[in-house]
Amino acid sequence: MAVEFASPPGNAHEIALTGFQNLARFTQRSHREGEYGMQALPETDVTLSAPRPVHHLGLLQIVAHESIRNSAATGWQYLVLTEDGAVASSELSIGTDERPPVLEQVNMGPFVQSTASALEGLDDIPDVQSGRYELHTLKIPALGAFLLWLRQLDGNADLFIVLSPAPNFLQAGRIYREDELLDALEGPARKRLEFDDSPRGRTEK
Repeated sequence: MAVEFASPPGNAHEIALTGFQNLARFTQRSHREGEYGMQALPETDVTLSAPRPVHHLGLLQIVAHESIRNSAATGWQYLVLTEDGAVASSELSIGTDERPPVLEQVNMGPFVQSTASALEGLDDIPDVQSGRYELHTLKIPALGAFLLWLRQLDGNADLFIVLSPAPNFLQAGRIYREDELLDALEGPARKRLEFDDSPRGRTEK
């Protein structure tokens, strides 16, 4: 069975594409004017692929071994493709009061290529061949970890693929099951909480 993709809300696809195209115009203009702070991006002949919900996992959830399915959904992410392959990701944030999604960021860093590579290999995973999974993105910003999340639709045996570059306590490209992932994250999460000096109660870790 192939990996399935969730349906983004409303005009999310249009917002994500327009946001990328606006950035592409800026980078092209910068290069024409002799400024080279960012790579020039194509404005046309681009498509959006692999729409997926984005979730953030907090440190307190990790140390409590809370189900990752309880992690907060914060937005939607697309891979931006040209005929030469992936060039960026376009990410939207979503509100909690049914506001329309807004552009959060366009990313051109190394996670783009590692995401594209991971997507190409999804159908070769034995569990995916025999089950039904929906693609999500899992972010753990406090630990610098970003993963593709294969959420099982006909069960609870979710799979998580670590994207590169990965922190030293995770193996890039490896497929983790939930208990394995939480075990690997628990020590670094406890250490991060131990040395966290931010005011308590202001933000959820």
